[in-house]
Amino acid sequence: MSGKSMRLSFKGDKPKKKRKASGDRDGSGNLDDPSAAEGWANAEAIEHFMGPIMLISVASSAPSCIVSNEKNFSLALQSLGSVDNLDSIEPIHVGQVFLAARLPTGENRISIKSAFDRYLSCDKFGVVTGDKEAVGPYEEWEVVKREDGYCLQSVVKNCYLSSEPDGIEEEDVEEETKKKAASGRSGYGIGGGRICGTIRADSESVGFKEVFKIRCQAQNKVNAHKKKKKEMEDLNAAEVDGDQLKKFQSYGRVAMTEKEGKLLKRAQKQGNLNETLLERREKIKADRYCK
Repeated sequence: MSGKSMRLSFKGDKPKKKRKASGDRDGSGNLDDPSAAEGWANAEAIEHFMGPIMLISVASSAPSCIVSNEKNFSLALQSLGSVDNLDSIEPIHVGQVFLAARLPTGENRISIKSAFDRYLSCDKFGVVTGDKEAVGPYEEWEVVKREDGYCLQSVVKNCYLSSEPDGIEEEDVEEETKKKAASGRSGYGIGGGRICGTIRADSESVGFKEVFKIRCQAQNKVNAHKKKKKEMEDLNAAEVDGDQLKKFQSYGRVAMTEKEGKLLKRAQKQGNLNETLLERREKIKADRYCK
């Protein structure tokens, strides 16, 4: 057996440095650390839905992911086998990787494109396909964040993407079947697991089948963090304070003291500017009624 790793490499990936284990690789550590951009991590915000992602389902005993067929662009669930830690999952072949892109039609709307340059689409009957060459209303998905993961809602159908496992336990699958699946002859990627289910988008409510764990390239999270950090640095705290007072207070602007200006600048650096502005508005409102 070859000792070569089956891990995929992508443009922009930096060579991994050897380091001591420091807990689960969930990408929730310090995003200013250079090593934070390595590998894959859990998507934790809509800003992380930019670039390569994996859509993982835990609707059955063994986790699976949505996979695209290289030959006919069909979609299915592919078993990931026995996994000790969901936060360590990375794609084995390109069919398990999709490209997410934010859309201008809605703050939480995205398109999902396979590695074979075809988009995930849902028709009015809830049938999900992966063979569309361009983005239209049927290729738009609304990202819904939950405590246990994410849901993807079809904009046209207004129903949720759901996984339909075949119900077969992994320990009951014959080795010959697993080897055949890993051969890649079916078009679902070399080294991948067996096809263990289908996907649809006709569920009007959310259950465990409609919840997905999204893995993204860690670089996505680092880029989103840098962008947000720069936006906060470029923000003029005094101007924002004035705009918010005009918007929320009917009695006009109250002059900011030097001490308050320093407080807002500190909050801006610490990333809690909105909370500080809200406290200031409440204080101004209270002082007004005390006169």
